[in-house]
Amino acid sequence: MANEIAVTAKITVTNGLAKDTFNPGSQTYDQTAQGGPTPGVISVGTSEESVAFGELSTVGWLVMRNLDPTNYVQWGFATTAYGGRLEAGETALFRLEPSTTVYLKANTAACLVDIRAYED
Repeated sequence: MANEIAVTAKITVTNGLAKDTFNPGSQTYDQTAQGGPTPGVISVGTSEESVAFGELSTVGWLVMRNLDPTNYVQWGFATTAYGGRLEAGETALFRLEPSTTVYLKANTAACLVDIRAYED
């Protein structure tokens, strides 16, 4: 088979006179082996936690969504080095480098995060 993974992205900004739209549309990707989603919904505490994807031979796409209604979650690729933030209800989607570990830390209280990695 081919094109087992489909990714769609679009962002629209309208703020007064400032307007912008970026819509690259959908792209499809081949998945060499079946795998994922893993690990699913996890509880992220206020102490750093690592998420490895050992169940997958080659990690590919990752999507994360903060399910908490009020608190944010910091994320990054090295311990204590958080380059990203998921505000309440936000989603992040990107391709991972193989053998990557993701580090997460909730701001003021534990948050549920739906984190799904897929085999490349």
